[in-house]
Amino acid sequence: MNSKEAIIQKIIDDAEAVARNNIAVAEETAGQILDRAKRDVEKFALANVGKSEVIYDDALSRSEVVANLDCKKALLNAKKALVDKAFEEAADELAADKKNYLALIEKMIASCCEDGDEVVVCERDDKIITKKFVADLSKKVGKKISRSNEFGDFKGGVILSGKNYDKNLTLDLELSLIRESIESKIVEILFGSKN
Repeated sequence: MNSKEAIIQKIIDDAEAVARNNIAVAEETAGQILDRAKRDVEKFALANVGKSEVIYDDALSRSEVVANLDCKKALLNAKKALVDKAFEEAADELAADKKNYLALIEKMIASCCEDGDEVVVCERDDKIITKKFVADLSKKVGKKISRSNEFGDFKGGVILSGKNYDKNLTLDLELSLIRESIESKIVEILFGSKN
């Protein structure tokens, strides 16, 4: 081996020795850091055992409250849907008895109509509240009213469309007013409680 190769070999050997030393120091330092971290984790775990149970219990309690609220909300929605259905069926039954329905419509119109009012009906009542019915009623009450060719977007009853303002005599409105006054009684009958 010549001196040049000896120098190169010496540099390589020294570099390997430094690398082995650096690796050993790094491994020892890493071991110390891991040991310290393990001790810190154990201390933290021991110090927070009670806290984690409290956190768990609190989270569980909150989940139960939310689940109970969701159940109550679903139950209220189901009750509301049932009451809605009861009122829809009442409106359908009212309109199905054509003789009494026409008598009701006649009273409603007669009590509120003014000269020039147009009687707007829903499409379902087109063959029930006819132009002839309105013309006969006009003569009976002594006021000039006519049936509109337009249909209203409601379930039954009429709207009296006037020059200055309209009068809402729809079943939708009448039943909503009735509902306000008797809904709690209906809920009590259906469900045995007021809410």
